[in-house]
Formats: sequence, structure tokens, C-alpha cells
Amino acid sequence: MASFKSILSDIGSGLKKFFGVALEVAQVATPFVDVAFPGIGTLYTATVAAAAQAEAAAVAAGQQNGTGPQKLAMVVAAVEKQFQDYAAANGISSVTVKTIENWVNAVVASLNAIPAAESAALGQQG
Repeated sequence: MASFKSILSDIGSGLKKFFGVALEVAQVATPFVDVAFPGIGTLYTATVAAAAQAEAAAVAAGQQNGTGPQKLAMVVAAVEKQFQDYAAANGISSVTVKTIENWVNAVVASLNAIPAAESAALGQQG
């Protein structure tokens, strides 16, 4: 699996627009995610929003590239309580930071796998 840093770096300058579209797609996808994985849709959407905020903060600071570990840490911090609550409600024990990092990386990878969102974001550029 690609690292958080490489996933975000690969999206390039269209990332901010991509995540704007991805947020919309995630909101639409939440009910479907909940069907496949009951109760996780809200956590999925929160993770997408946190990833978008982390990326927007990096772009605003002019530090989009090379900040994957920092952005990952920001997203983990933003969703940690909600992830822990979900885990406790579903009998999942031994949740570590690495578990949450894996979750965040998987959500970001799922965003990268949405061709419509990527195409729309790229189509909105210049």
C-alpha cells in the first residue's frame, strides 16, 4: 500500500479541488459505505473531511509536498476519538495509533480510487 505521503503527493496541485469533490462524493457514498460496513459511514466521512482540512492547511502554508507524516498525524488526531468510539461500540479492542493510521491511509486510497472525483477535480483546473 502506498504511504499517505506518496498518495497525497501524487495528486499534485489539483488536490485541494480533488478533496472538495471527494467530500461531496463521500457524503453521497456514506449510506452505501454503511450498507457494506454498518455504522462506519460517519467515521468515513469525518476522515475524508479531516484529510481535506490537513491538505488545505498544507496548501495554505505552501507546504503541500514533503509533509505526508505531518498531515497523517493531523488526520489521526482529528479522528482518533471518533475511531475509538466506533471501535468500542463494535467490540474492537487494542486500537493503536498504527490502527488509526492504517484506517486513514485506506480512506485516502479509497478517494484516489474514485475516477469520477479525480476527473472532475482535474477538469476544474485552469
